[in-house]
Amino acid sequence: MSQFNEKQNAKQFLGIEFGSTRIKAVLIDEKHTPLVSGSHDWENRYENEIWTYGLEDIWSG
Repeated sequence: MSQFNEKQNAKQFLGIEFGSTRIKAVLIDEKHTPLVSGSHDWENRYENEIWTYGLEDIWSG
């Protein structure tokens, strides 16, 4: 089996955290080795008398 096929068939797990100032994500393999990670800064806003985050902010992150 080629190295490409081994990676393609490996189990991978995605973790996403929607924090108060940043969206963070990490992709790990079944041995808990990080494969890739990233983050996106965002800010809450006051709408309709509540503090909230926009759905469009999630997608842009």
